[in-house]
Amino acid sequence: MMRSDEAIVLGCQALGEADVIVTWIDREGAKVRGVARSARSSRRRFGGALEPMSRVTVRWTPREGRDLQRVDGIDLVRSHAAMQADPEMQAACAVLSEVAGSLTREADDDSRVFRLLEAVLDALAAGADRLSTVRYFEYWMLRLHGLLPDLSTCAGCQGEIGAGGVWVGESGGVVRCSKCARAVAVPHSKLSTADVAFLGVAASTAPADLCAAGARAHPGGALESLLRGAIEGFLERRLRTYRHLNAAVLRG
Repeated sequence: MMRSDEAIVLGCQALGEADVIVTWIDREGAKVRGVARSARSSRRRFGGALEPMSRVTVRWTPREGRDLQRVDGIDLVRSHAAMQADPEMQAACAVLSEVAGSLTREADDDSRVFRLLEAVLDALAAGADRLSTVRYFEYWMLRLHGLLPDLSTCAGCQGEIGAGGVWVGESGGVVRCSKCARAVAVPHSKLSTADVAFLGVAASTAPADLCAAGARAHPGGALESLLRGAIEGFLERRLRTYRHLNAAVLRG
């Protein structure tokens, strides 16, 4: 039986000479992959609906036991293609797509993931700081999936992190107290007062209001090691889109 779902397109890849594999997140927060037949040879059929980060309505037919479903049609609701003409914005959206696609599973049913991605894209379209918005998205994706590191407990001694502050390893998003950070060979950086403030604002503020609340992220440093590191540590691999984002931010 054919379904019709609101969705956000994460990306596409060619399949054969004419078909396209489309990956999307539906309103219930599940990741779905489907084949759009003849999408490359008939642009009129799908138009801009296949562009990454487009909000769409997908008509598709589930095929039990198959990894790829059958896409019957996609109607564009809102395009974010124009804003991605800017290299930094394109890089930020690429990170959003890769993080969302890597952490979300087909069986997921948390509509908050869809609403988070929708709110973040709306904030970017309205002019929000790109890197700060990406950090916000990382924070909430980790939190929604139960992966956000506990900043009050040292991963080394399992004791409470005290006045020495929170120290983050360069990879894996692992937090330690100052004593344990000095005792291991992995380089660490300390979360600054601004980093801690950013996390506090992210926990209680909509993405569109980040900068108005004085929260601003910078490439590199302890905050990136914490959030990006926790994502890549869980996935046990590096995400390729980050280096393009940091390069674009530094150029800007």
